[in-house]
Amino acid sequence: MKKIKRLIMTIFAVSFIIIGLNLFTEGIPLLGIPEIGKINRVIIEHKDYTDECKTYSDEENIELAVALLGYLRYSPLKGLSDDNQLIKITYIMDDGTEQVVAANNYTVWWNGKPSALHDENTFVKMCTAVFFADN
Repeated sequence: MKKIKRLIMTIFAVSFIIIGLNLFTEGIPLLGIPEIGKINRVIIEHKDYTDECKTYSDEENIELAVALLGYLRYSPLKGLSDDNQLIKITYIMDDGTEQVVAANNYTVWWNGKPSALHDENTFVKMCTAVFFADN
């Protein structure tokens, strides 16, 4: 019985270490990402393109806007650098509620809460390339 208990504790400890290292090296993903089927439309704003605010209600662009959230991983160990938001995506749900993500090269705001980005620059560059490439 002691061998089984020791084996279980070893497996638990190794699993805990692997998960911790993965979160440390890869960052922590955003939780509570909206479901594509429940989104009515998305509004995308970019500080460098102040003359246009893009609104999409088609499924393809809604899927792109949600897929981009997969690149937002935050690091709880990094400090916040500034509060200058470059990109803002508002997800308007079918029930009228809104979920908002904003980011600059170093910080992400998910529903108003700021966190330091793990992969700096990636989200802003991808959003700019996907939604503002025609400029």
